[in-house]
Amino acid sequence: MTHGESNWFEREYFPSLAIPNAGRIFRDWEDRSAATRAKLKFQRDIRYGAHAREVLDFYPARNPQGCVVFIHGGYWVEFSKFETSFVAEGFVDQGLSVALINYPLCPDVSIADIRDSCMRAFAHLHSQVLGAVERAALVVTGHSAGGHLAVAHLVQDWTKFGLPEHPIAGVIALSGVFDVAPLAQTSLNADLHLTRESAEALNLITERPRSTARLAAAVGQHESAEFHRQSAALTESWSGLGPQLLDIAGTNHFTIVDSLADPRGALNRLAVAMAQR
Repeated sequence: MTHGESNWFEREYFPSLAIPNAGRIFRDWEDRSAATRAKLKFQRDIRYGAHAREVLDFYPARNPQGCVVFIHGGYWVEFSKFETSFVAEGFVDQGLSVALINYPLCPDVSIADIRDSCMRAFAHLHSQVLGAVERAALVVTGHSAGGHLAVAHLVQDWTKFGLPEHPIAGVIALSGVFDVAPLAQTSLNADLHLTRESAEALNLITERPRSTARLAAAVGQHESAEFHRQSAALTESWSGLGPQLLDIAGTNHFTIVDSLADPRGALNRLAVAMAQR
């Protein structure tokens, strides 16, 4: 790999390089999330596994009509449920409870381990936390690395956890990376430790979904060509689900989250509609 090729992968897969105010966006997320945690009653750090980061937060809606699960991004190496707590505020007042999943990070664990953690988190949420109405209308969402983890829920055999075969109404992936192989060509691989074999095993585009849930892959209008390609490739490969490929106008890799968090946003409305299946 030449230095020029390396720079191309970095430019395509590191949104913060192209978004000069990324740091300000992250600080805004933290402020909004702190305000949400101060405003809403929630159950903090519900444990679903032995690792210190295997916890989730649960924001119950009054008279809930369903539940939205949100999985944070950060390329499997950073961030937590706390930076995006503000997503909960966009749904609780609409009658949808919200669960925010935390998970271990690379290089402490592998991406495959993180996927396993998220599956166990969902199983624990379904069997131990949610009420019957919430379980009947579950939508799983995630951003960036969390988009990959959200879609991974659709290839899981949930009966192995004692859950119904089809426990999910819909999945919305925001700016996901579904084929992780290109990340092996970036500086991220110092922590991800991807090999050709492990990347192939993690490639969701070449897998086949077990689920019949509705699927939407959303990308910000101002994201790199590779993020657009990744979502297009997933929806083409998984055409049997009749997936939606959405280009969210005026957004970038980070501001696309507002479309999910804001009740006026297209992705928020879509999540609510999926929960009403």
